[in-house]
Amino acid sequence: MATAAAAEPVRLVTKQWPGYTNADHSGGYFELVQLVLPLTHYQLAIQFSNFSRAVILVQKQQAELVLAVTRVDGKQLLLSEYPIDADTIVAVYRDNLLPANATQPLTLAQLAKYRLAWDLAYNYGQAIGLDVQGYEVADVAQGLDLVKNGRVDVYLAEQSDLEIVESLTKLQQLKLQQSEILQLPVYVGFPRSAKGLQLKRFWDQQFKLLLKQGELHNLYAKYPGMVLATKVPDCAVSAC
Repeated sequence: MATAAAAEPVRLVTKQWPGYTNADHSGGYFELVQLVLPLTHYQLAIQFSNFSRAVILVQKQQAELVLAVTRVDGKQLLLSEYPIDADTIVAVYRDNLLPANATQPLTLAQLAKYRLAWDLAYNYGQAIGLDVQGYEVADVAQGLDLVKNGRVDVYLAEQSDLEIVESLTKLQQLKLQQSEILQLPVYVGFPRSAKGLQLKRFWDQQFKLLLKQGELHNLYAKYPGMVLATKVPDCAVSAC
């Protein structure tokens, strides 16, 4: 039986994503963390930040977990064996970007020839295999404005960021087009330290066990926007 002394403090730093990491500590990602890291073993402290700073804090070993990290963003981190979700990458562009006789929306194969932008530290160009430089923006509003004003051709964003009320309103006002590009596996990131390695190993073991027992299927069923590891496209882990 675990004792109170065994509950190790763990610092989680994350961007606030509505429905996933809510301000009141509810949401799909937080429920997942609480399920995989039980209170009997870990005492969780949550800190909100922008995504770039969240990654840096874990790299500097000033926090132990960061959520929804791609393999590109997590090059200096230890990543969970299994993805916790898949980002749906959406291209936002002006309606006159494609020829008038185009028969389909913008595709991944077409992106390399355009001027691209994405949110700071998301590195979507590299993450989706494009050997191009992109303009990093501070937030969705700036990305949409750059497209509307012709400063960039395409803004790449995560679908959930575009579904926030402010983003939806701005999209409607600017009358921009959207096209889903692909789903990109995302992971939990841990620091490259002894504590980070221990935490990663515990996470991987528990995640695998909960997957086998069906507990994760029940959790993910509550949050249709989250993609279970076994359904993540092209993920290179044994669960897929």
